[in-house]
Amino acid sequence: MNASLPRFLCLALVLLLFGFQAIAQRKEILVEVNRNIELLSTLNNQISTAFLKDSAEDPYLYRTTRLMRLNYEHFKPYKDHPAVVATQRMSDKIGTGVYLLGLFYTDFPKPALKHPISEVILREIHPNLDSANLLVQEYFRLASRFYQEASFEKYFAQNQLLYKLAKEEVQRNLPGANFIPALEAYYGAKKDSYHLVVMPSFKSGWGLSWQIQHNGQVHIYNIAAPLQEQRLGAGAKVLEAGYDNPAEIRNLSVHEFGHSFVNPLTSQPRLAEQINRYQHLFKPIPNQGQYSDWLTSFNEHLVRAGEIRIAQQMGNQQESQNLQRAYQDWMYLPHFLQQLQHYEQNRKQYPRLEDYLPVLIASLGALQAK
Repeated sequence: MNASLPRFLCLALVLLLFGFQAIAQRKEILVEVNRNIELLSTLNNQISTAFLKDSAEDPYLYRTTRLMRLNYEHFKPYKDHPAVVATQRMSDKIGTGVYLLGLFYTDFPKPALKHPISEVILREIHPNLDSANLLVQEYFRLASRFYQEASFEKYFAQNQLLYKLAKEEVQRNLPGANFIPALEAYYGAKKDSYHLVVMPSFKSGWGLSWQIQHNGQVHIYNIAAPLQEQRLGAGAKVLEAGYDNPAEIRNLSVHEFGHSFVNPLTSQPRLAEQINRYQHLFKPIPNQGQYSDWLTSFNEHLVRAGEIRIAQQMGNQQESQNLQRAYQDWMYLPHFLQQLQHYEQNRKQYPRLEDYLPVLIASLGALQAK
């Protein structure tokens, strides 16, 4: 798999709970399995062997890729299938955006486009949108071949107990009922639905979020691999799918769903241009090579600052301190935290994050490259 993420996929977050009652229609996080994403994940696993270390080389990675390894071994006889080759080509263009393509299609085995693919994804595939759409159509034709020739439908049916277990683990650890109303009230914006798509057969600790706009509505999809080690029993029976962790489910929800409010703003040409005026501030973060440009770094600083603030607002000082220690390599984090506090204190003047972003961006002028 392409180790670097295209700029448009960098996940952004700012989320805080504030001291007044959020007024919003109650919405729930819908936990589900997506057949298309499962198929695209299977194809990606065949080109992601770098993650499949043995227990001597990388004990932790070995323990947290158990389900990925089972999936990889099951379909290894098809490692040279044209759909796997096409997945590598597509991944070279859009990285982990390959998974997102499944959201725009009806289910395999006969996928048909149900929503226009986001233009920002298409332009990463080919600068000509017609050509980009044709390339995606050809990719899905090959993926449909794989679905039939590798008997994916049988595999999918045989794994229903795994999917059921993964969903149950997530559902019992979701944030409370006030989570979505507080999220929407903080950002001053609303989404029409929130989906958490479990993708249990990939390495632990990975997630991706995207929003689908159609007929005037916005739907958020958070694709989540396991969060921790999976546990297998006799005959490779899955006893724990790796999602049974309330703290990690909460952090995942904060990060990925919060991103859906921020990323569409920072990707707007006007704001992106303003942010990139400060690209001299960019410096690689140690051991975070996937963040390779300033706009990405800006978003990620905002993400981490938001995670720290929400922990504080919820009275979890220990979690806030843990996050600050975990993110100590993010050199501009104190500045972003200060800016978010200013946003909190001036909500009448800045009712939406969109209203405050130009102020935050202008504040970068006070920074010097670390």
